[in-house]
Amino acid sequence: MKIVKLILVLFLGACASAQVPQAKLALKNLRRTHPNIQWQSKSAAVADVNCDGSPEIILLGKDKTNAVIAVLSGSQQDKIQLLSFPISSAQQDGFCAMPARVEISPLDCESDEGPLPGCRPAKACKEFSVLDDECDRFNFYWNASRKALAWWRH
Repeated sequence: MKIVKLILVLFLGACASAQVPQAKLALKNLRRTHPNIQWQSKSAAVADVNCDGSPEIILLGKDKTNAVIAVLSGSQQDKIQLLSFPISSAQQDGFCAMPARVEISPLDCESDEGPLPGCRPAKACKEFSVLDDECDRFNFYWNASRKALAWWRH
């Protein structure tokens, strides 16, 4: 039993260390393909958020007036989703300040107001939140009906 635990710990450690080079490569590609955005290297988070069995890389960035969230596909290296939000507390779809971090959590397909449209629970799939530490967080999940990320505020 101890050997099984040791093998599991070593395997998980190898997977985690393998994700570090992926995040660095993703950041390098984003800086090359989107040079007008200032990417925050320390914001990188890794999780399967599109429910395809491969982990995506999530990075935060900023252009002149917007916060930008990049989601890089784990299964298709050249597929990038960029989501842009104004930095303005006067807008419902805006951050009050530059987002500070990404938090990953299990996908539960529920918001404060009930079931999320198009969300299908999957054990390995995750949702993520982006926080600016001043206003409500933005919560992102995979909308299987539309085959795209969707969001709601909390």
